Parts: sequence; structure tokens; C-alpha cells
Amino acid sequence: MTRGWWGRLLLLVFFTVLSIVYVTPTIGNLDLEKTKFPFKHKVNLGLDLQGGLYLVLGVDFNRVYKDVVDRQASSLESRMKEKGFAATSLKVVRENQPADDPKIMVTYPAAKREEFHELIKKEYWTLRIAGESSGAFELGLSGEFRGEVRDRTLNQSIEVIRNRIDEFGVAEPSIASQGTDRVVVELPGIREVDRAKDLIGRTAKLEFKMVNDKAMSPEQVAELVGELEKKNEITYKEGQKFSEYVAKINQAAKGRVPEGSEIAFERTQGIAGESLGRVPYLLFSKTEVTGDDLQDANVQIDPENQRPNVSFSLNPRGAALFDKLTGDNIGNRLAIVLDNIVHSAPVIQSRIGGGQGQITLGQGSGDELMKEAKDLAIVLRAGALPAQLDFLEQRVIGPSLGQDSIKKGAMAALIGSIAVFLFVTFYYRTSGAIAVFSLILNVLFVLACLVGLEATLTLPGIAGIALTVGIAVDSNVVIFERIREELRAGKGIHGAVEAGFQKAFRTILDANVTNAVAAGVLLMYGTGPIKGFAVTMLIGIVTTLFTAVFVCKVVFDAYLRHLENRGAKTLSI
Repeated sequence: MTRGWWGRLLLLVFFTVLSIVYVTPTIGNLDLEKTKFPFKHKVNLGLDLQGGLYLVLGVDFNRVYKDVVDRQASSLESRMKEKGFAATSLKVVRENQPADDPKIMVTYPAAKREEFHELIKKEYWTLRIAGESSGAFELGLSGEFRGEVRDRTLNQSIEVIRNRIDEFGVAEPSIASQGTDRVVVELPGIREVDRAKDLIGRTAKLEFKMVNDKAMSPEQVAELVGELEKKNEITYKEGQKFSEYVAKINQAAKGRVPEGSEIAFERTQGIAGESLGRVPYLLFSKTEVTGDDLQDANVQIDPENQRPNVSFSLNPRGAALFDKLTGDNIGNRLAIVLDNIVHSAPVIQSRIGGGQGQITLGQGSGDELMKEAKDLAIVLRAGALPAQLDFLEQRVIGPSLGQDSIKKGAMAALIGSIAVFLFVTFYYRTSGAIAVFSLILNVLFVLACLVGLEATLTLPGIAGIALTVGIAVDSNVVIFERIREELRAGKGIHGAVEAGFQKAFRTILDANVTNAVAAGVLLMYGTGPIKGFAVTMLIGIVTTLFTAVFVCKVVFDAYLRHLENRGAKTLSI
């Protein structure tokens, strides 16, 4: 054997052993809490395999547009007064108007027509002129602004729901928008259906609290939390109620932190949304301003440095409270807390009066800061602009049905795979046995990738694994038939095998690229189980190329070496 062959064999052994380690907890159904096995991850099962709750929520955009138009009318009236041509009459009209398109009727001195038109054109891109008569304009929300309102309302709803679900303690929830006015929530393993629905429907709790940096520095707070966790054996694992963990920490911290203070956490996330850690803060327990006093929050670009920041507006009561709070605490940090989780703690740079203010973000690239600004604006709005959520569809899948799906789906995939294995072995003899070996490794690699990527396996995903076996054996058939053609053309065993693999590769690649495009479309536009099928298919396409071309070639080279040692002149194919 050549050095190159041994290198390829070691690579194959490495991937095989690694895959076996990854799938052992799943195949062996190990108890991850008690097992001593070093790798403690399993394949995530979808809603249809472990049971749970499936909800479709509709967002009441009519109410959202109504609130937005009311605010736009109030802003426009104030701005007209500042410009010196107060409206004779300005009112929101909903009668005889589409429910999703209320109008603002404005009458004004006829001589001010051009000034008013210029004001709308320059400062109110959010409004469109829906109609005009002598001394009067009919205004509605512009198409671009309506789309922005719709998008941010959906994002806000998802943010609120996600916080509620995290509090409920559900592992691997799926929360996503569907179309333009719906939110789909999948809660695998949930049993308390009524409680889950009640929790999802609540309004997010937004609070502004001062950070008590004078009592303890951030480093001291982090050190104290670590000490409390170790001394009192307090741990937090994803899927548990985060509020219970926080309550235990604060109970253990009594006497260690100043009276009237509490420990809260910011949960940091990675690019893919995975939880990376918890940043502790020592906050004053008193809530200075709540989300009830917040009117709106939006991303703005600072004209001086072109950096994004978040501007917000408060109602009169909130404006008075915030004016006093910021004026008394210049240079201190103010924590923005949503559902008892800290989302930001900016330093107060100056007194914020008039009910208007902005939050300046930290350092970073433009894209990163814009994303952070948008996320922060969503968090702020989550407590201020709750959209009415209507439960449009509900499906409860019992655990017994999920287990039955697993058993029957696995059995169907096993029977189909065995039938393929037997046929290939019978038709291609020893070469067929090599193909069966590569197919078994193919399934192993697919399962290992599902674990490693933390993808969710659904019932259609099991069908995708079975289909992967069919696609993979098709690749082997293409290779073997090419080898047969080369043998019939008079080539030797070595030459026929080399030519067979080389000439079949382009056909195999073309077929798998075509399948990948189809799976990609399903992944982009499908929902729920369809995406699970697409993910499994895409993973299967990659592993098929690897096993059909790389693995089979490594084993065939060993087989040819064996034939040479025996002096055989024919190939069992």
C-alpha cells in the first residue's frame, strides 16, 4: 500500500470513530445526567417525534396601524405648531375606511398649502397623501413605512414569545414568522398546554433599573456569583427555568450584597443564536421607570458620526420620571431589563428631558452596531407596543404518538435499507458488499452531522435518511456500471477501477448538485417538518459524495491489493 492510501485510511478511521462517539448517546439512549460517557449530546427530536404543542398565532395589525396613525397624527400636529401654521382641524378617521388603513384628515389655512406639502415631503416619509381638496389633505401610512411597521411588529412579537418560552423552560423551541401576519410556535415535549398558551399571551415586562456599581464593581459581582454557585452547588442548564436560577443566586446572596439590591443577568448569544454565557449585574431593586411609560423606540443614525443609536419616547408621566432619574445619575449605568433579564446597561451621559432620549451603543463595525441597535429597539418596543395575538390554530401531539412515529419510521427506513443492501450485494457480489459498507457509514455520518450541527430530526427527516440511502446506492451503481464497461472494453482490473471512478464522478456530482438545489428550495420556503427533511437531505448529499467516491475508493484499493496477492485476474462485480 502507498503512503497516500494509508493517509486516506487514517482519515476515514478518524471520521468513523468521531461519528461513533457522536451517535453513541442517541443510539444507546443514554441518560445524559447519569452517564459517564464523555460526549453528552443527542439528536434533537422534532415536535412530531417527541410530542408537544404546535401553535399558529395571528398578529392583529389593524390595532397596530391604529396606534401608529394616532402617534403620527400627534407628532404632525405638534410639528405644524412649531412651524407656525397650526391646523384648523386634525383628526384620525376610521369610519368608512379600510380597517388596516386609517386616515388622518387635516384642514389648514389655504395660504399654507405649499408649506404643509413641503413639510410632509421632507419630514414625514412615513405618511402618504391619499387625497387632497381645497384647504385639506387626507393622509395615510406610506407603503414603505407600513412594511417596516409590519416587520418590526412581527419581530417584536417573536421576541416577546421567545422570552416567555425561555421562562417556561422548554428546550429547543421553534419560533418563526409565517407569511406576513403569523407566528408559528413549536414547543417539543410540552405537557402543560393551557399554561403555555397563557404564558405566551402575556405582555412583556420592561423595567429601567439603576446599576449599583458603587457598592460592587462588575468584577466583584462576577466573582461573588462564581463563589455562590460553587458553595451552594447552584447550576443552570439550558431548558431549565432561568428565573429559578436567578432566585437561588439572590437567596444565597442575602447578606453579601447591600440591602435594596439584587443580582440580575444578561444572557449573551452567538451568531447563530446559541447561548454563550451570563453576565451578572448588581441592580437596585427599585424599578424607576416601567415599559408602561414607553411610547416607542426606533433606530436612528447620528448625523455627526453616522453611527446607529436607539431613540425612544416616553409618555408625560414617564418623561418626568426619566428626567429626574437621568439628571440625578449622570455617569452611572442604567439597566434595561426585559422579563427580569438585562439586555443593555448604558452609561447615562446627560439629563434626558422632554420624554425623548437615545441610547448610544458601544464599539464595533457598522453592521454589528446596526444589528445591535435593531435588537435593542425590538426589546424596548416589546413592552411598549404589544400586538394583539390571536390563537388561530392549535395541535397537541402526545408523547405516545411521537414514540410510535419513531418506531414505525425507523422500522420503515431499516426495512428499505436492508432490501437495498441485499439487492446490491446479490447483483454486484463483492463490490456490492463494499457498497453496503459505504452505505452504512453514510447513515452513520448523517446521524453524526445531525448531532454535531444540533439540527432537529423530524419524521420527514427519517424519510430523508432512507432516501439518502437510495441516492447513495445510485452513485455506487453508476460507478460499478462504468467499471463493467471498462472491463468489457478489455482494460485490466486496476485500469477499469480507476477509469470507472474518474468517469463516474462528473455524473455523480451533477446528480447530487441537482438534488441539493431542490433541497435548498425546500429549506428556504418550507416550514417545520419540510425544513427537517431538507436539512437531512443536504447533509445526506454531502456524506453521499464522501462515501461513494472517497470511502469506496479506499476500500476498493485494499480489495485490489488482496486480489493481486492471490493472483486473481477477475473482479467480483
